[in-house]
Amino acid sequence: MPSVLRFHPAVLSIFFLSLLTCNASADTASPISATQTADRISIRNGHIAIEISRTDGIILSLEKFDGITYRSLGVATKKAASRKHDNGFQDDPETAMYWDANADVPVVPQGLVPDKKGYYRIHPHQGHTELIVNTPDRAEVSTTAAATPLFPFAVEYHYVVFRGQSGFYAYVVLHHAKADPAATLYQTRFVIKTATDGIFDQWAIGGGKFVPLPLAAVTKQLTDATYRLADGTVKTKYMQSVYWSQVPVYGYVGKDIGLWMVEPSPEYHNGGPIKQGQTVHDNVLLRVLQSVHFGASPVTVQAGEEWSKVYGPFFVYANQASGADALWQDAVHQFSQQTAEWPYAWVTSPEYIHARGDIEGQIQLTGKSVTGAWVILSPQGVDWSAQSKGYNYWTRVDSNGYFRISKVIPGDYTLYISGADQPTDFVQNQVHVAANHTNDLGTLYWTPVTHGTQLFQIGTFDRSAGEFRNGEDARQYQMFLRYPEQFPNDVDFIVGKSDPRVDWNYAQWSTYSHNPAWKIHFQAQSTPGNATLTIGFASAQPAHGNETDLRIHVNGTEVAQIHLPKTGTAGYRGGVQDSPYNLRTIQFSGSLLKNGNNIIELQHHDAVPFQQYIPGASSTQVPSGGIPGQVMYDAIRLEVQKR
Repeated sequence: MPSVLRFHPAVLSIFFLSLLTCNASADTASPISATQTADRISIRNGHIAIEISRTDGIILSLEKFDGITYRSLGVATKKAASRKHDNGFQDDPETAMYWDANADVPVVPQGLVPDKKGYYRIHPHQGHTELIVNTPDRAEVSTTAAATPLFPFAVEYHYVVFRGQSGFYAYVVLHHAKADPAATLYQTRFVIKTATDGIFDQWAIGGGKFVPLPLAAVTKQLTDATYRLADGTVKTKYMQSVYWSQVPVYGYVGKDIGLWMVEPSPEYHNGGPIKQGQTVHDNVLLRVLQSVHFGASPVTVQAGEEWSKVYGPFFVYANQASGADALWQDAVHQFSQQTAEWPYAWVTSPEYIHARGDIEGQIQLTGKSVTGAWVILSPQGVDWSAQSKGYNYWTRVDSNGYFRISKVIPGDYTLYISGADQPTDFVQNQVHVAANHTNDLGTLYWTPVTHGTQLFQIGTFDRSAGEFRNGEDARQYQMFLRYPEQFPNDVDFIVGKSDPRVDWNYAQWSTYSHNPAWKIHFQAQSTPGNATLTIGFASAQPAHGNETDLRIHVNGTEVAQIHLPKTGTAGYRGGVQDSPYNLRTIQFSGSLLKNGNNIIELQHHDAVPFQQYIPGASSTQVPSGGIPGQVMYDAIRLEVQKR
């Protein structure tokens, strides 16, 4: 059966670089030179050079050999704006790369004070950093630290350099022992602070997208990590968030040099293929491995529970070529090479599983196409979008309904198929994966859930509001400010005439222009049977309190009140969906419908006129970032069942 590649379609058209001369001047045969002193470890291989502190395991410098000299790619001095943590660490220390995490414990031991947001990094002399492999072909550095009362996870992270490669690998293993207290891990990541001397001038963020670095002076801080610049633009660390499943390669580029994060497998990320997260901002190149952005789930472990997980390895790649496009194409070629080598045979950590298995099958959906639907393999017992403790695998269904997922850690999983314009996922439990074996699931039959004859549908059931107006621009700052200009009379949608891409906004904010209710006009006939309104919610942010208060009216009669908790940060962090998804099925008497024109109204009960709304005011109406509350509709479908 054919496999489905996990990458942006534009990448598939690239013919890989037989003419590129990237890194041609470096001596690929040069043996690795690695030295260790009492306080530092230095590694060079003729392509790159890194220097690691033995006091805390951070990378002090990162350099790329350009054929003449080594050029610094990471910061060596405090040139960037810094933000101090309560524990004395700074986001921009004199270091090129470091690992950190955020976690907390339910009971803080007496006499201890947690750092802000549970921030954790190995303090000087708290851990142990050692050059554990030193051969002409390979050098590997390991940093280990024991669990602490406030961060009850043992830490072991590695940097690995091979002969002939213009980059290095990094990964971290976290372990919670039975004797450790309960804890919640929110985030773990590696951070590179790139050089700020002009060597880089653009971000490269998937699919050949290049964004000039925002270099204008900061004139005002607007909210958390969000600033107004002297040229009138706004920069925020969330603007370059991506779906990690779709952007495995991103980085910084200059005129002739690039620095990249290359991820051969996303299996360790929480949240599956719709997980969103940060990539770059300012002079920061991130490889976030676990986070709760956009409502994704943390790792929660109980006292007496043993748990461990390998995050990575990923590849930090430095390259040379003439121009941004050539640098990008070479980085994509490097991704292809790294993917072919996954899982890496050289990883020695016992938690890393080398022997893998595959699954394949075909899905048939009665009367409908399943092309492009997600096939997700996730640990049992937790919905795939909420998974965080184990490993997730996914692919897309091809045009014939076939799918194949390779290189899966052996075990028992639940198979989900999500999308295909279906409000609910296909689910098959007890899918077994054995090492060195392909489990052929055969043909799976997916029966659509229907509630009678469909009168209309707005949108596509795919957990996203991206197909609606402004969906493509949702990463921009304060998108709600566009609404009164684009919808001076609010959403007044006519089924069969209006275009969802133009006439339906991606978010219904808790502010309005003229009419507090969005209206849907449609033709119908009165019926003695039941009518069913199915609404999928891609995101929800209460305007105040803990839940939304959305009222649904059919021809003036209220048929439902929808109270949803906050699902994440899509509204004010720039997205078209959160990880949690909500589906509401509302049944009402068909007698409420009338012959001819009908109206369904969707209204925030606590909405306020836009003219009265002042972003940043000290009002309970204003959530974090001065953005109003909202719901984002995935799709809305109305069906009638005649008796």
